[in-house]
Amino acid sequence: MLLRLLAAAACWALCQDQGLLAASRAPAPPELCVLAPRVEAVDEGDAAGEVPTASPTLLVVEPLQQLNIEAADGRLLWSRRVGSDGSLPSPMPWPLPPLRSGQEVLLRLQPLGAAADAFAHVRLRAASAPRLAATAALIDSLGSAAEAWMLAFNNALQLGDVPLAWTLLFAPQVPVGSPLEAVRSMVVQRGCGDGPPHAKSPAPVAPGSE
Repeated sequence: MLLRLLAAAACWALCQDQGLLAASRAPAPPELCVLAPRVEAVDEGDAAGEVPTASPTLLVVEPLQQLNIEAADGRLLWSRRVGSDGSLPSPMPWPLPPLRSGQEVLLRLQPLGAAADAFAHVRLRAASAPRLAATAALIDSLGSAAEAWMLAFNNALQLGDVPLAWTLLFAPQVPVGSPLEAVRSMVVQRGCGDGPPHAKSPAPVAPGSE
């Protein structure tokens, strides 16, 4: 399992590898490149992340045929599976009620064509109530101001708050025409940077940053 962090900083020129190649606990583990939310490897076959928003966007580079979301006690909260001729939508809006402060959930992700028992695991934990509230207030304050979104994204990166930066980058509220759309496209195109199923490629540079 290989984790790389990809970020675009001020003037869209700061790029670091981000994402996750998450291996499942199955005998033949699938590899997934998870771009959002930001997660990190914690054990073989597991990744985890604290999310600063109650409704995180889910974005996996590989097409998924099944997603289960379970409570910390193992209860199934949500499940969706598609046939072999389709895949789950990506990016996917959070399909459950907003997470509560400190709530933990397990995402079990199965890529298209994987064995029936082959899942990658991602554990998410909602941030503290003040942080969730601050993130929601920030997003509300940005409204449809495209440059404000870009500034907030860069500010988060400069503060080292990559989870917040990634929340802003993949937020469904990002206005059409915002510079963040270009950054988002490059992040998706770059994927996790190396390792199967993606070939290693140079880190992207945003238009106009050179």
